[in-house]
Amino acid sequence: MTTNDPAGDSAAAPENGADNGAQAARAASFGAVAAAYDAGRPTFPVEALTWILGPGRGLQVLDLGAGTGKLAAVAAELGHDVIAVDPSQEMLEVCRRRPGIDTMVGAAESIPLAHASVDAVIVGQAFHWFDHARALPEIARVLRPNGVLGLLWNHADTVVPWVRRIIQTIQGDGLGGTDQFDPMPVIEESNLFTMLETARFRHWQDLNRKGLRQLAQSYSRVAVLKESRREQVLEQIDLIYDHTARPPEPLRMPYFTGCVRAHPSEFANYRRTVDGPVAPHL
Repeated sequence: MTTNDPAGDSAAAPENGADNGAQAARAASFGAVAAAYDAGRPTFPVEALTWILGPGRGLQVLDLGAGTGKLAAVAAELGHDVIAVDPSQEMLEVCRRRPGIDTMVGAAESIPLAHASVDAVIVGQAFHWFDHARALPEIARVLRPNGVLGLLWNHADTVVPWVRRIIQTIQGDGLGGTDQFDPMPVIEESNLFTMLETARFRHWQDLNRKGLRQLAQSYSRVAVLKESRREQVLEQIDLIYDHTARPPEPLRMPYFTGCVRAHPSEFANYRRTVDGPVAPHL
């Protein structure tokens, strides 16, 4: 699904009903911009996913909140058996065009898989959207005892002035970003995961004028704007490109990918065996 940069698609969890409604609208907005999301968003570094999954091949991997399958595609290319789960049918329609990936409509809070059925759960650009009190037990349920949970976020490097202008234009004033969301306390408080580790990886995305516009369109904050206001934002993005890029060379958007890696705790493994049957290892 999504999240983004140091002014990305998410902020801290809202505290009132109105904000909850706005948050839900933004979370549901990605289906309408699935094509732009797939074309404009960066992929994930191979090194980041290898750090999470290890150097081997053939793991049963669940990409949860998979969106158009950007992360799932990297896992499949590394030789793993991948199933992509997302609540958006529109996003999964794009994901189904990628080779080596099975897809299922479903949510993190109710994963349509059996107990202990996967070796790894990976989440790219989506964990901040989950209802963590419901999603973390579900993730622990479907993981095998020695499995791994991997969370990844791409963050645009806003130390670069033109990148900062792009993100500010997309996000507007006074909006928090994904770098304000810290998943570590949420995971630790669940008592379902242990051996929490973090890492960060650098990478770049080459964009032309249309690609930069599609990147802006794919942000939930832009997707939910009224059409006239959305076009104003996109025109500002075009201007930044025109003043920054040097065609025919692409505009190289710098990113770093923040990663969290964790494993099921003894408590999670105990709960899994008590709550239901364990799926056979295929």
